[in-house]
Amino acid sequence: MLQALFVLILIWVIWTVGTIIWTRTTLKRAATVLKSEEFEKQSRGQQLIDIREPAKFKAKHVLGARNIQYAMLNENHTALRKDKPVFLYDENMQFAARLARKLKKDGYNEIFVLKNGFAEYNGKTKSN
Repeated sequence: MLQALFVLILIWVIWTVGTIIWTRTTLKRAATVLKSEEFEKQSRGQQLIDIREPAKFKAKHVLGARNIQYAMLNENHTALRKDKPVFLYDENMQFAARLARKLKKDGYNEIFVLKNGFAEYNGKTKSN
């Protein structure tokens, strides 16, 4: 029984680490990953999109961001302009990376993602 639990934990760890490595590697082809300071500076006046759930957005978000959930943008991203840079963030970069790859495939050229997501953001924020 203990061996089976150990094997399951090992598989979970390998899967998690593999997913993180794959996400970050493939993200580099689709978007530019920016640290907090650069993200805050470059995103001013641009399309700054928080793709987290509305409740998390209302609790606290990057100053100047608008909330469009990942699921909505993944299905239909006509709310975004192709001629302006797109700045994306979520909680930990997982969904932002997926969305960045999809946007790149659909013809968006200037895509930026917040490194490590909002969880490690230290710039200006707003709470509702």
